Amino acid sequence: MKHLLKQYQKEIRNILLLALVVALIPYVPQAVHFIRTFTGTMLLIGVLCGCVLGLSLKLHYRIMVMRISQDNSN
Repeated sequence: MKHLLKQYQKEIRNILLLALVVALIPYVPQAVHFIRTFTGTMLLIGVLCGCVLGLSLKLHYRIMVMRISQDNSN
């Protein structure tokens, strides 16, 4: 069973993400209304800035790990 789950891990993840999106569809109009307010806009900007910061830190650490592993192999 574990082998089967491991083999289809990406497909299972995509199915679960699709189910989550479908479950959140009824909340979209209220979310759009909230984002149109000043507070919603500021929260959205904060979340987007946090995502950009997190992704840039993730990239930085991956580059550092690659450099460390490259130095260790020489």
